[in-house]
Amino acid sequence: MSTQYKDYYGTHMPFGQFPKFGVLSSVKVLMTGTNIAGPFAASIMAEMGAQVVQVESPNMPCQTRGNYGYSQDHRNTYSITLNTRTAKGKEVLEKLIAWADIWIESGRPGTYAKNGLSDEHMWKINRKLAIVHVSGYGQTGPDKNKAAYDVSGQAMGGYMYMNGTSPTSPPLKVNPYLSDYATAYNACICALSIMTNARITGEGDACDVSQYETMFRLLGSYPAEWFNKGYPGPGEPVKYRTGNVSDIAAGFSFYDCKDGGTIFIGMVGAGNTKKGYPLVGLPTPGDGTDPDFPEGMTGSLKSLPRGQRIEAAITKFCAERTCDELEEIFNKVGIPNQRAYEPGDIENDPQYAERENLVEWEDQIFGEMKGIGITNRFKNNPSQIVASAPCFGEHNREVLKDFGYTDEEIDALYKKGELATWTPADTARIKNFVEWHFFWDPERQAKRIGLEYPPKK
Repeated sequence: MSTQYKDYYGTHMPFGQFPKFGVLSSVKVLMTGTNIAGPFAASIMAEMGAQVVQVESPNMPCQTRGNYGYSQDHRNTYSITLNTRTAKGKEVLEKLIAWADIWIESGRPGTYAKNGLSDEHMWKINRKLAIVHVSGYGQTGPDKNKAAYDVSGQAMGGYMYMNGTSPTSPPLKVNPYLSDYATAYNACICALSIMTNARITGEGDACDVSQYETMFRLLGSYPAEWFNKGYPGPGEPVKYRTGNVSDIAAGFSFYDCKDGGTIFIGMVGAGNTKKGYPLVGLPTPGDGTDPDFPEGMTGSLKSLPRGQRIEAAITKFCAERTCDELEEIFNKVGIPNQRAYEPGDIENDPQYAERENLVEWEDQIFGEMKGIGITNRFKNNPSQIVASAPCFGEHNREVLKDFGYTDEEIDALYKKGELATWTPADTARIKNFVEWHFFWDPERQAKRIGLEYPPKK
């Protein structure tokens, strides 16, 4: 496991002193919103060198605070608190807009516009600003104001329709938070696209990114099939819902192993069938011993008797061997295969180790931690992790002083409840209450561990 970032973590990263690294070292990102989709889009850019400021309400921290995921997904970012509904709050937000290249927001559609902070108003302040609105259902349409979570996008986008344990089973959601994370990557692409165009044309733009549309786009060719060829009616079997096995191809599924593990085998394609079939006791295609296995055979439909023979042979072959044995056998001849990893496999795998997919750091809340390392790899301008996730409102004073506010003015904002900060000492007390997050009734939960709510300086 890599420890290359451990010395950076647990230290304060002053605003404006973000080290220069990565392909986005010149980019400034403002993020207003909570949960996963919007903030994670910003954090992706932070790992690539962008300076990211996340704004949270002084009365409601980001809903993922207090759990391990926040500590992993908010590295390299700054945190300030701000009530954007007040005159002073809007004043500070406008200064942040003038500072930023990109603004990602994930509030209810129209919230900022109703408060006098429309896209057009923001472009008067910063005409090159790239704006990305992230929501469950989009900024327009009859559903625009519906509340949404990750599963909302999976459900409406049709992704759940594809997944289930059998053709007659109910639709099944995919863990963990696929809609949130996919939408984050979509938002990141859109933000950087607008910024690129703005640097050429001098004019910013705004993009409307919704969770359900992101998931709908991930369905690939299936919508074209449904709406041109037809699809099952309500209550009818859905052929795609076949769990870990292919609904069409024989020899292209997950199979149970002798040691209780599960392994994927992709024994399709002319080369793979010729190498793989004799290994599992089937005729070699083209050897003349069986007319069902001709030269150039690429596979078989599972529904055919030949396909059933193939499935039975591979199933038996895998059931009699461990995952390790199967990987050695199939890797030797180049048959695609992959066991379904458990956490222990990930932690001890040499591929993960070589690419430093796991790293260690010192977190301000939880202390020593392990988690996901850098996954975007640039040759000449590598991404880095240079600081742990910030505490709530950790950079309030630094950001405001950088924008010209005096200590007296900042103290007055704290007194009015416009700003709030939980110190590392306060936040560290959360580590024994990971299960409560901030998600459910933050006021009651804060009182439970002896913290003032809303928090004050």
